[in-house]
Amino acid sequence: MKVDELPVDERIKRIIKERGIEELYPPQEEALKSGVLEGKNLVLAIPTASGKTLVSEIVMVNKLLREGGKAVYLVPLKALAEEKYREFREWEKLGIRVAATTGDYDSTDEWLGKYDIIVATAEKFDSLLRHSPGWVKDVKLVVADEVHLIGSYDRGATLEMILTHLLDRAQILALSATVGNAEELAEWLNAELVVSDWRPVELRKGVFHLGTLFWEDGRVDRYPENWESLAVDAVKRGKQALIFVNTRRSAEKEAVALSSKVARLLTKPERRALEELISGIDDNPTTEKLKKALKGGVAFHHAGLGRAERTLIEDAFRDGLIKVITATPTLAVGVNTPAFRVIIRDTKRYSSFGWIDIPVLEIQQMMGRAGRPKYDKIGEAIIVARTEEPKKLIEKYIHGKPEKLFSMLANEGAFRSQVLALITNFGVEDFRGLVSFLGGTFYAHQRGDTMTLEYKAKDIVYFLIENEFIDMDVNDRFIPLPFGKRTSQLYIDPLTAKKFRDAFPRIEENPNPFGVFQLIASTPDMANLTAKRREMEDYLDLAYEMEEHIYSEIPYYEDSRFHAFLGQVKTAKVLLDWINEVPEARIYETYNIEPGDLYRILELADWLMYSLIELYRLFNPREDTLNYLRDLHLRLRHGVREELLELVKLPNIGRKRARALYNAGFRSVEEIARAKPAELLRVEGIGVKVLEGIYRHLGIEYTISKGQKKRRGNLYDFIK
Repeated sequence: MKVDELPVDERIKRIIKERGIEELYPPQEEALKSGVLEGKNLVLAIPTASGKTLVSEIVMVNKLLREGGKAVYLVPLKALAEEKYREFREWEKLGIRVAATTGDYDSTDEWLGKYDIIVATAEKFDSLLRHSPGWVKDVKLVVADEVHLIGSYDRGATLEMILTHLLDRAQILALSATVGNAEELAEWLNAELVVSDWRPVELRKGVFHLGTLFWEDGRVDRYPENWESLAVDAVKRGKQALIFVNTRRSAEKEAVALSSKVARLLTKPERRALEELISGIDDNPTTEKLKKALKGGVAFHHAGLGRAERTLIEDAFRDGLIKVITATPTLAVGVNTPAFRVIIRDTKRYSSFGWIDIPVLEIQQMMGRAGRPKYDKIGEAIIVARTEEPKKLIEKYIHGKPEKLFSMLANEGAFRSQVLALITNFGVEDFRGLVSFLGGTFYAHQRGDTMTLEYKAKDIVYFLIENEFIDMDVNDRFIPLPFGKRTSQLYIDPLTAKKFRDAFPRIEENPNPFGVFQLIASTPDMANLTAKRREMEDYLDLAYEMEEHIYSEIPYYEDSRFHAFLGQVKTAKVLLDWINEVPEARIYETYNIEPGDLYRILELADWLMYSLIELYRLFNPREDTLNYLRDLHLRLRHGVREELLELVKLPNIGRKRARALYNAGFRSVEEIARAKPAELLRVEGIGVKVLEGIYRHLGIEYTISKGQKKRRGNLYDFIK
């Protein structure tokens, strides 16, 4: 189908053609002829790079121009939200306003009412639904990207509940590259189904074993025995390679090892550009390895890197400067980083049950990254046979179907939170109404009944009543209580809220940072560090040393909670070091963690600390305890000692600048206000723009120089 033949507004066609697109791919044509432009729901299951995003853009903009309202685009990752936001802003030429929202789970975000396309993570949108902002009633279309994540243990229940809420209230467009039971999903959503294997770039799949590459069509190629030769060969051809491994350590090790081999193939301008790239990266133990790999045009990519480093790597790879990336499977989820050749080194990973096979769905997601539209006519996806027979891997992963998606609503932690939300935020009045809602879920559609969910829901309702989240009247109708409503709005597990409330008397009796941090770390909402075997004795000693400061009992060695408790102690100690201004590099080294791990812990701890304070406010709080907790939260947010609290309230003043000001003798806002600009500009990290921001914040007028009028806000004349 030619773009000109699309039954949509001429302005949409014009913008598509400005991208150089004159004709649609066959699956795109099929999708747009399915009735989706007339308002029908659609499940679109087509390979990566086959144009799912363009279909969603056409459907969204067509709907908005014809009917008004809002479109919500759901993604699984913050990085993906940022990427889609940048892509969709092109439609602002038509007056369509685009926004992205990913953080702060305790907000109505009423400002989003001014926008037409809203890109959000599923968790963020779920939290927004609980706050009932006025603009939600205007949502006419929901696009669920990577909808196969409905089968994810951690995140599936959230996506399933969002779609259940919006069924029959908004049009639904569900997108995925790999769904084993797309028909079942489409039935549940009352949706048309378009499934296709068509790709714009032909995909060759094969298995490599000791120098022999067995292609699925029976052809055989020979290479040197090591699988690394596949990556080097791709670079020799002027192409790029993406290598998937099962651990962070492997990603780092293989990147550094490949770097010296790829370095020989770089041009002088590429080496100079890489040096420039390296110079902009902060120093820490993880980036030290990254810089070593980058010298040879290779990088690793995993959750231990900070977001800035991950984005830098993705952008440099898209620009062709980085030739090879070694990555853990997180890179296979949605972020747009295709390569000519994808090499899957590992098909097994370690879990709590020991070594297990990586699911077919995940491997096929990785393989789908092979082949770059506009650059390659063919993409190659190669699995390395390390211990398995090549034939078995071909049968399982190349010819095999992806696993069926199963509802994860029965995951107790997620279900507990969702049941509370239904009662306190979505107006479910009684148990019959609760069961009725559950009857509309994918779980009920898939299993044919809700009996198991009903039993679980009954237990959860008893738990919620017993712990005063909700009550019941004489007619067996639910009564949401303030504790329950606030818990749901804060987007935390009711079990977390219970732990907090139970600890309030002990916090009042003995407020201290280690006790609060161990409490936060003991909740199901915190992603704790693991205490390694060699560290266990040290953390047990620390727990006994701090016993009078923590708000729970130390479990016995034989207790099933013992190992998790030591992980909580380790996490609490990291947070304690953070607020005592221990340098980040030393934290990484001491606890054997990486920047991404620290940022994740700090982000979660910040949210849980805020939630702890908000819940404490419901229970006749003592003013001194409340102020203590607020100060501790500010210290946690900025990573500072108590004496810097006043300074970090100033704009653009974090832990480093605050400490530099304090050490230079500027220990209060008054001292900063009295100081001459030249004195402040001599402090490390305080530049003109930072100082202008401080003065604006303080509302200070100051003299620029002799003979000039007193005026506000511009330091440039003063420092000429």
